[in-house]
Amino acid sequence: MTPELIIQSIAALLGTGGFVALFLIIEKKAAAQVANTEKVNEQWQLIVAQKDRDFTTLNQKYEAATEKIEKLYDINTELRTQLDVANTNFAVSKLMRCHVTQCINRVPPFGSTEEAKKILDGGQKT
Repeated sequence: MTPELIIQSIAALLGTGGFVALFLIIEKKAAAQVANTEKVNEQWQLIVAQKDRDFTTLNQKYEAATEKIEKLYDINTELRTQLDVANTNFAVSKLMRCHVTQCINRVPPFGSTEEAKKILDGGQKT
């Protein structure tokens, strides 16, 4: 091969193929960047989906805990009401108890029965 033929073949390769190769390299680089961006978007979508599932799970746990607390408040209110009734009944029974319970010496809590009737009827004592 002569040096002229070598120079002509190099020029032909660079003249036509060089521009095409340069264009293809740029196109491949852009395609690789688009593919990389798509992969990044997929990863972010997976992260968002996982966070949505976590939020849903935590929200369900919160709702269950809130419902349980409300039930406990209802039970607490009911028990306090029962305790109030029991304490009231105890206080009334303690007030109505006779001071002396022997048959001969029985002492009613409000004195004689007639005095208690007068107090209950009109609040007048004689």
